[in-house]
Amino acid sequence: MPEHKMITINGVRVREDEAARYRARARATAPEGGQAPPLTAAHADPRTQEKEPERDPDAFDPAEHTVLQVIAHLAEADEDETARVLDAEGSGEKRKGLIERRDEFLAEARQRAAGGSGGGS
Repeated sequence: MPEHKMITINGVRVREDEAARYRARARATAPEGGQAPPLTAAHADPRTQEKEPERDPDAFDPAEHTVLQVIAHLAEADEDETARVLDAEGSGEKRKGLIERRDEFLAEARQRAAGGSGGGS
């Protein structure tokens, strides 16, 4: 296995033959007149820089419940709550039994709101 000489630039260990490329990238992202911070996995991943939306701590979280518990909750939820829970499921667990029935759950919530009989699974 080849041995690579390592040098440290701004606290980051870089292979000696990659130093010029690293410095160029650091200059391109540096604030004017300043020095760029070291590139880390957190800087490279844009998801870590997104702000988490504020969440009501008392809101039903489908990730903390089984599919059957989520279905039971949806059986009594209004249309907005049903959409919120299914959106949370779609961005989290993505369980097939819930995601594939999204339209059905929403239709049942609309029917309950209109004073219908509800319907069942």
